[in-house]
Amino acid sequence: MDRRLLRAFSLAMACSLAPSAYALNTEEAEPHLLMEYAVTLSAHAAKHQWQRLWHATRLAHYFNPAHTTHFTPPSSKAGEKIVHTLANATSVTAYKTSLATYRYEFGDKVGIERGIAVTAICVDVDWRSLPEGTDAEDASGMGSVSLLLARPCP
Repeated sequence: MDRRLLRAFSLAMACSLAPSAYALNTEEAEPHLLMEYAVTLSAHAAKHQWQRLWHATRLAHYFNPAHTTHFTPPSSKAGEKIVHTLANATSVTAYKTSLATYRYEFGDKVGIERGIAVTAICVDVDWRSLPEGTDAEDASGMGSVSLLLARPCP
């Protein structure tokens, strides 16, 4: 009898917690909502989140002019443009359930991709730690969101 009661209690607890346990599904979210999340993230991302992005971008050699894909502005200017991209993205593409690529078209050359000059920057974000239904202006959940990579893009 105790096992059945414990099992029923466990099931009831799991069901009551289920909605908050689901991560934001970027493939089902409306693009305008993903854009609003990006604006909040750009304004409230912690220093460590930006540092991880810079580190991943450096590891990908996107600040190295000898690499086939790289930024053309100096890294300090590229950094400003990357932040601007997230805050002002002109498009967003969701993929792999919790990921999204934010793109901003600058008009002027910002990089080279495989030998071709490009005028846009893309920033990849992993939203899996943000619970589904989080208000787009709720900065409290942004601290666990992952800024993955920034790159020049066509």
